[in-house]
Amino acid sequence: MHDFQYQAVLFDMDGVVLDSMQQHSDAWLRVMQAAGLRVEREFVLAHEGCLQTDVLEKLLNEQGVVLPSGQGAAEFMLRLLDEQRHLYLNEFAHQVVPFPGAAGLLAALAGRGVPTALVTSSRRDQVESCLPGELLRGFAYIVASDDVEKHKPHPEPYLKASQALGVAAPDCLVVENSPAGISAARAAGAVCYAVSTTLGREHLSQAHAIFDGLDDLAHFLGFNGAGE
Repeated sequence: MHDFQYQAVLFDMDGVVLDSMQQHSDAWLRVMQAAGLRVEREFVLAHEGCLQTDVLEKLLNEQGVVLPSGQGAAEFMLRLLDEQRHLYLNEFAHQVVPFPGAAGLLAALAGRGVPTALVTSSRRDQVESCLPGELLRGFAYIVASDDVEKHKPHPEPYLKASQALGVAAPDCLVVENSPAGISAARAAGAVCYAVSTTLGREHLSQAHAIFDGLDDLAHFLGFNGAGE
């Protein structure tokens, strides 16, 4: 049991609220294989939310992939991001469901008057396509990747959410599942709890605490997962 002391709770989406990382990684593996990049699923999961140009450049260098003439790593990455997003939306999004504990924890927080925000590296069209309406409406504010200039592990997404809620970042609890998200939360000055839904605890060691999932977290926070 934990004395609840936070003025707001900021949730990542994929792998925290939505059980979607199998589908996201399936799409990434297919797109990367088609581009000549050999990656394991754990690589995709470990770099969730930060599959940006610098990560791609490292992969390209390691694997000796030669880009088409006139195309740099940034342009190549943008193309892969676009292809992955379309593949995910068209072929995988319909398989995605919320984690069982998500609705209960959000309801419990609302019942105690604690505002919540969703802070995700997915684009807004992915959020609106995959998150059920009752959950979508449960968040006071949503920060998607197209709402910020700098993405996780930069603190901008979490700082933007905390400012929108009118709560100082150190008074916020962030719930994450990836190293980049944990880094972003901590850089913003927030407390970060991780759920080991997609990665082993050894990948999440920078979080302030680690839980098996949202039900485990809800119990620790003093909720039963379906209300107070």
